[in-house]
Amino acid sequence: MKRHLPAAALIVVALTAAWLGNALLADVTTVGGGSEPHTRSTLPNPYDSPLLAGYDTYRAALMRDDPRPLMTLALSDDSYLAYRSAMALAQWPELGPATRFRFYSRAAQLRIDDPLAREENREFRLGLGAVAEAAGFREEAIAAYEAALPHEVAVEALERLEENPYALSNYYFGARLYQEALDALGDLAAPSIEAPSYQRLGEHQRALDAYERWLELEPGNADALYGRAWSHFYLGNMERAYELFSQLSGSSSLYARALIERRQGDLDAAVSLMQRTNQASRMWLASSWLEAEGRYRDALPIYLELARAGSDYADDSAYRALTLAKRLGESDIAEQARALIPDGSFFDLRLGGAPRLPERDTLPTVELPVMELAAELARVADYEAAIGELVFALRDADSEAEAIALAETLQAYGEFRQSQRAALRYISAGSTEIRTWLVAYPRAYRSVVVEQASRQGLEPELVWAIMRQESAFYPQAVSVSNAGGLMQVVPSTWNWLAELQNEQPQDRFDPAANIRYGTYYLGWLMDYHDGDLELVVPSYNRGQGYIRRLFESEAVAGDKSDFFREIDALETREYMQRVMVNYATYRALYGEPGLFATAPGESDDEVVR
Repeated sequence: MKRHLPAAALIVVALTAAWLGNALLADVTTVGGGSEPHTRSTLPNPYDSPLLAGYDTYRAALMRDDPRPLMTLALSDDSYLAYRSAMALAQWPELGPATRFRFYSRAAQLRIDDPLAREENREFRLGLGAVAEAAGFREEAIAAYEAALPHEVAVEALERLEENPYALSNYYFGARLYQEALDALGDLAAPSIEAPSYQRLGEHQRALDAYERWLELEPGNADALYGRAWSHFYLGNMERAYELFSQLSGSSSLYARALIERRQGDLDAAVSLMQRTNQASRMWLASSWLEAEGRYRDALPIYLELARAGSDYADDSAYRALTLAKRLGESDIAEQARALIPDGSFFDLRLGGAPRLPERDTLPTVELPVMELAAELARVADYEAAIGELVFALRDADSEAEAIALAETLQAYGEFRQSQRAALRYISAGSTEIRTWLVAYPRAYRSVVVEQASRQGLEPELVWAIMRQESAFYPQAVSVSNAGGLMQVVPSTWNWLAELQNEQPQDRFDPAANIRYGTYYLGWLMDYHDGDLELVVPSYNRGQGYIRRLFESEAVAGDKSDFFREIDALETREYMQRVMVNYATYRALYGEPGLFATAPGESDDEVVR
């Protein structure tokens, strides 16, 4: 993985390399009679440092092809070196599978399982499953392969290992492989799997038949009762569906009956049922029904209720209440709504507010032994270990001061994901420390971002704002929609961007290439939307075609307040708002005139290696 390195670290590496090269020609002695020189090459050991004793042992074991010292290291403590040793042993081909499985399990105890590292996590589980299978540990292998679903290797392995078709079908169902779950059953009956699988595949008559069979076996099963009612709904049997839902309790019953009332034209009954669910997403939908009928005064109380409730819909609802109140001339309600818009939120910024910013600089300077160890590892060019040691220490940090000192050091070595993640935990808990905020809003991959932003006529702060939301600065991030890399570009868009730039597609997970492609796309969107960031940003998430059609639609007609309300996906609305808040925060921290020119540990001379 390519990383940014501080200039000082690169100089140390260059000097070390030069020193090692010259050492091969040094150590001149005399041989035979007289003073004729005799050269004998010796190679100084760069690991000859007390801090690197463990790594020297690790390196020597690999060079001698001797796993025994690694076994001691792997079991000695919970350090990164222990993890690295365990992984080396887990993949040591000459060791027996049972021994390798033991060390795979040890590595699993120690590793940091980042939810964004979907591919790495899956590869680890596939490796663990393969070793467990080779060792004859069937249950452990099945558990590992199940965790690696829906990967095709895991599918093949489970079909090989699991003889019980019901169990195999359950594995697939849990991984949302509904057709595979049905195929695994064959001619066997398992209505609790069949019914929801058919429903999710859109085969509603088959789903209904399976739900009826399930209820014959378990007459009072709530899942089966709800499933049967929804099957009638999807089949268009509204009277029967309403009757069945009326016999059930809970918000889902109210929601389903509201949908039916809406279809049958009784809007007041539908809205009343939606309000009784007390669920924000359903009340938001009810307010849209009212607005569609021009009943804006009736929608206002729902928006105000949502604004006070504190869900993801609260700020949207407060802003919408403000918009409608102004249009209706309800000045008192407008004041109430404005007071409910959170300070520092996207809508607050639109109304002239300021982003939330740090206020204090009171964290003490902390020097930890692991920082010196990381510097020694960088000296021998083992940057992976330097970062690994710091990340493991960050996980165990006892205070904000320790965590931020470690995070700053990590960012100086080009690691932004775990460092930023740690800072966010403290900000979420209320920290207003300047150093914590600078770590949480880093100028990641600064040289590349500044260069590519300049090429596209963009502010680099916009690129960081997008990157922060898209990947949290993790260069190997892969989304559920297969968007990848720092700027989270899907393969089809990646290939299109390569075509626009008249080149063959580059490596999507190379940080420099990913930043270049993502920034190029942002520049393209800026041209497409005439520089309107409130259209550009949601387009990056949802697609420029949808955003333009919506903005120019009859319902919106170019009105931004209506545009924000009519975006149909909460994900896209939240994405736009968070990126715009990120952007405002970055501009306040680093822009012109920013609060801070350089963050601790930040270098102007970054190099991507």
